[in-house]
Amino acid sequence: MRSTATFVGISLLVGSGLIGLRLSNSRLHWADNSSASSLVQLSGALTLVQSFRGDPNRAVPSLWAERLGVQPARDLWRRYGRSMWWQGWAQDGDAYLILASSTFPPELQGLQRQRVGSLQVLASDALHRQQLLQRLKTNQVSTTSVQADSLWASCLHALSEAPGVIWNADALATLSGTLAPLLQQGREGCVQLRLQANQLLWEGVIGRRPLSSLTMRSSLSSSGLIQASSTDLSSTDTASSELTLLQVDGDRVDLILGSLLSRQIIQAPLEEHYGINGAMRSKIADLPFSLRLQSRASGAYKAGLQVQLPLTGSAQQWAPILKAVSERLDSRGFQKLQDDRVSSEREAPILWQRRDEPDPTIVGGWLIIQGQKVPVLSIGFGTEPAARPFLSKQMPQNRLSLRVKGDPQRLTQIGLLEGLWPKPVQRASNLNLEVKPLKISASSQLARQSWWRVSGSLTLTPDS
Repeated sequence: MRSTATFVGISLLVGSGLIGLRLSNSRLHWADNSSASSLVQLSGALTLVQSFRGDPNRAVPSLWAERLGVQPARDLWRRYGRSMWWQGWAQDGDAYLILASSTFPPELQGLQRQRVGSLQVLASDALHRQQLLQRLKTNQVSTTSVQADSLWASCLHALSEAPGVIWNADALATLSGTLAPLLQQGREGCVQLRLQANQLLWEGVIGRRPLSSLTMRSSLSSSGLIQASSTDLSSTDTASSELTLLQVDGDRVDLILGSLLSRQIIQAPLEEHYGINGAMRSKIADLPFSLRLQSRASGAYKAGLQVQLPLTGSAQQWAPILKAVSERLDSRGFQKLQDDRVSSEREAPILWQRRDEPDPTIVGGWLIIQGQKVPVLSIGFGTEPAARPFLSKQMPQNRLSLRVKGDPQRLTQIGLLEGLWPKPVQRASNLNLEVKPLKISASSQLARQSWWRVSGSLTLTPDS
């Protein structure tokens, strides 16, 4: 079902690369022959760059053999030692191998390589080398335009010294396809990773605008120590935790639906069919939420999505909307059911199934859970709404904007992990992700809303 796949993509917003960043407030010195300076130049030509540290004790990366030849790759890999190397992507598709010129053997001839500062960039063929040259000329970025103590400079410096990833909106669109409009909080990002035992740990920064546009110095001070996470879905305080494939808790709905709610093609039908005008959309966008995706053993859907929101304000504001939804469903061939299992002590859920279906299946519904400080609207898509509240109460106190816990491996196995996510993500047995506002020294409202600090972990399987 489309809605469940959508929220899977949102939850793994950064699972492919949101993998930590050490932010330094110390001034960076941009030498013409430094790796960071060369990465500045490449930033205008490539959409995503990932950095790696060499390890002669490990197998030669396949990209090295493809770009250098099998035996030359083996020889250089042994000599390269623990030096940094990079892999870059552009919109032409094929990956570029990026190596330090100081370690590159001059006797290697006939390669499609281009020197950029202190780095050698190797393309798959002459055409891709020419395309790289054209992009370098068209999108020239000078080191003089990089403020040495800016976030952008910190990202490039980190990428030159430790394993990490930096990407822009074009890379996100290529990776996530049709889900890209839902992932706008992370359309630009800069992260660094660390492997500890069987956990891939990350810490970094994501945002809606290009990192190069943030010239202010970041006030965020990181210890540089990415802590392992021991939390998983089994620690959730729900009776059906074994069924939960994904859980997302956020302090504002617009963190995952903001770009959709701002589109006229979405706003028009919301207002026309359901009476959700601009003021109501703003109210909904500011609500905290919790959602969970749960596997289903039988029925038409592999999983069902449950969402909970607090019904703040007057109940009269929400009644017309729920009534309009009922009328719309009824006109679209669905019929309302009464759940006979509901106790007389609590309100019955509103459940729906497709009319005249030979094998009736619950397609969704809603329930207003009373007895809380604020009533909770519990919604089900492809399943019944949860009868007990699971809406997180810890978000404001912990100053977290978003928390994600999931099981990527199980999601992949049942075909609900859409997109071109890397194999370590698809095979991971546990995902934990936290997003917090990034503090900016000149903290304008725009800066606070545009930039976020992320941290988390993936529990890898042996095959990853």
